[in-house]
Amino acid sequence: MTKQQGQIDDNPQSKLIRIPLSEALGIKKGVNAIIGSGGKSSLLKSLSLELSQKGSVLLTTSTHILPFSHCENICFSDENVSISDENISILNKNALISNENVSSLNKNILTLKEKILLPGKDIHSEEEALENSKTLLQSKVLSLWDKSQNPILCLGTLETTGKLSPFPLPFSAIEQMADFVLVEADGSKRLPGKAHGRNEPEIPKESQRTVLVFGASALHKPISEVIHRVEIFQNFFTPSLTPDTLLTKELLLQAFRKEKLGDCLFVNQLDCLTKKEAEELLLFLQNGLGKMVCGGSLKEGSAHPEVLLL
Repeated sequence: MTKQQGQIDDNPQSKLIRIPLSEALGIKKGVNAIIGSGGKSSLLKSLSLELSQKGSVLLTTSTHILPFSHCENICFSDENVSISDENISILNKNALISNENVSSLNKNILTLKEKILLPGKDIHSEEEALENSKTLLQSKVLSLWDKSQNPILCLGTLETTGKLSPFPLPFSAIEQMADFVLVEADGSKRLPGKAHGRNEPEIPKESQRTVLVFGASALHKPISEVIHRVEIFQNFFTPSLTPDTLLTKELLLQAFRKEKLGDCLFVNQLDCLTKKEAEELLLFLQNGLGKMVCGGSLKEGSAHPEVLLL
């Protein structure tokens, strides 16, 4: 990295460099999965804003995600959906999605009323009909998406909670619809840290890059307050940790080694540490994990966040 490529701050010893976040994380065209805790949605937003300068970007999930306010959202629904100036009402006894869930309303939630039609009894015709349904659904999405005006799109199935669950297309079809596909493949109950269950994370097999996210605000706090699925985290260690154990970087490293997840690690919320503490943390984790570690603060969802890169 040269000074022409990145802008280094006033301290000549600093490693705080402004470079493309996608470059730091090794994001490539195709499917990329975001897992972990402490800023996955913020990372998706920052990456999508940056990557939209290079091509079309599709945001989606293999689990659950909230609609994004910085782009259009195309949602599949089996129910009849009406869109008004005041809110988005889902009829037939479903819930109401209010401003608390969706920042931008009118243009942001589109709904496909077409259902995926399953066919008759013949196995061959069922497969053929299902494939035709997938093709029709894919075509419908692309007809609604004006990439020249809105290069970023979020895709999902609208639930009564206001969240989006996976869109009813395989990722092999979804990856054909955009230059970059970014998948939130994990849930963490808005906590900065997470231990993963047996069937987590739900990384699409098409994913060529998986980024693990962790929130530095979890450090030096009781694990019961900052770790999702804390009972799993406790049992990573012998003897098992007590709920009031403070999370240290040493415990964090051991947990990461146990799980062996992610091609690289992004440590979010570094603004809660001093610059020296942040650099020491990233160096400690990178040396201990043997893979690329970088970090920053994504709370603003900026397209050009400052990235601490070793």
